[in-house]
Amino acid sequence: MKFPSITIYTDRIPQGVGGDAHGPVVRVRPMYRNDVGLHQHEWQHVQQWWIVGILAALLLAVVFGPAFVLLAIGANPLLYRFVRHYRLWAEVAAYRVQMQYPNASGVPLTLESAALRLMSPRYDLRLTMGMAKELLLAGCE
Repeated sequence: MKFPSITIYTDRIPQGVGGDAHGPVVRVRPMYRNDVGLHQHEWQHVQQWWIVGILAALLLAVVFGPAFVLLAIGANPLLYRFVRHYRLWAEVAAYRVQMQYPNASGVPLTLESAALRLMSPRYDLRLTMGMAKELLLAGCE
C-alpha cells in the first residue's frame, strides 16, 4: 500500500545523501530523478512515518483521549532519532527495498554497497560489514 507523499527535487538536502524523507515529504537531488531504487528507499520511510503515526495516534487516543492524537506526528521522528534499534529497523527495511529496484544507471544497489551505506556514521548503528550484510539478507533467502 502506498501512502500519500510529495516528492521535491532539490539540492537543498544534507551533504552526501541523494535523498531524504521527513514525514510525507521526500526530497531527492535532481541528478537522482530517475533512480527508482532511491525513490523506493525514501518512500519506504514515508510508509514507516504513516504506519507508526497511525498506530501512535490510536494509542494516544485510547490512553489519553482524542485531544492528544496530533502528538502522533512526532512519533516516527523521535523514535528514529533517539532509538537506535528503531533506526536500524527503518534503514534495513529501506535498503532491502532499494536493492530490489534499479538505480539511475539501471542496476540495483548491490549487497556490498547497501551494507556500506548502512554502516555510515550518519546512522550511528555501529555495524560491521558482516553484521550489515546479515541484516540486509535476513528473511530474503
